[in-house]
Amino acid sequence: MTSPNLQRRYRKTLAYVLAVSAVAGAIYGGVITYILAHAEPHELLEDIIRGVLRGIFTGLMIGGLIGWFDIFLVNTGRAHLRRLPFLSLILIKGTYYTAVILGSIWLGGQLFRIEGDPGTGFNRTTIITVTFALIFSTIFSFMMEMSLLLGPGVLRDVLRGRYHHPRREKRLFVFFDMRGSTAIAERIGDLAFHRLLNRFFSDLTEPVLSWRGVIHKYVGDEMIVTWPLDESRDPSGAFAAVAEAHARLESLREAYQRDFGVAPQFRAVLHAGEVVTGEMGEVKREIVLLGDTINTTSRIEQLAKSLPEHATIASAEAIAAAPLPAGISASPLGQFSLPGKSAAITLYAVS
Repeated sequence: MTSPNLQRRYRKTLAYVLAVSAVAGAIYGGVITYILAHAEPHELLEDIIRGVLRGIFTGLMIGGLIGWFDIFLVNTGRAHLRRLPFLSLILIKGTYYTAVILGSIWLGGQLFRIEGDPGTGFNRTTIITVTFALIFSTIFSFMMEMSLLLGPGVLRDVLRGRYHHPRREKRLFVFFDMRGSTAIAERIGDLAFHRLLNRFFSDLTEPVLSWRGVIHKYVGDEMIVTWPLDESRDPSGAFAAVAEAHARLESLREAYQRDFGVAPQFRAVLHAGEVVTGEMGEVKREIVLLGDTINTTSRIEQLAKSLPEHATIASAEAIAAAPLPAGISASPLGQFSLPGKSAAITLYAVS
């Protein structure tokens, strides 16, 4: 089942698609009506208004049906259509798009008749309209795919060229690491473990997005999440997200036991500092985060495995970067030496 927060995001995305579709439809409807107009000057305004209304109606129909299809039937985390072979999915989407576009154009023409309109048969106007709608729908589908690939909020920064050149940023990191993953994989097998890990990450995603975290990447059984320290969001959400994630997995314990025979848990490590962010690669590009902060967080995570009684560990830098939310406390564990680090680091147990 898709989480409530993701459902809200999907609905928000659909509302945005509807708004853009209505505006694009209105502009297109008004322009195409003006070009085709054969009415007298005193009747032209009335026809243009009807053309705008027809464009809005057609745009809402196309944007709504295609948006609903892509967002709720194709791009949800456990959608059956997403598991089809790529060519099969493209064929299904193309057929659906074409049917929706032709049906919406026909219905719009029936409800808003305009003098001089050649109808929905095989003519230049219909071809132009279908082509325009297909291009618009393809762009939307591409944007959805890119958003899934890059993660919520990242696509906007990529389109703005934010990461074309390396830049220094301060971020708070959370490394979510599944406990005992090797033993679990040996027990249930690789294929079942893959399904388990996918559900595990999906269930962690809900609290992360609720508290406006940015999922950076998945590394094996680990999920790396960041909160930019640029005042665009409250970094204390990192601590709240971790606490909520622990509670969420506990509430799903019986479901995991029923489906996989095990109930996964995780340890979380929080650290903050400066990193260099930018695009990397030529034929396969990705946004990378580099610097001592990442290396230190990774070393703290390795150290945390020797402290199994603590599910969440934070550095002094993480505590300083984000005030602890109400109901969450931090107890000092002391100073620890990390491999490759000259200075000891102060760690806290968070509960």
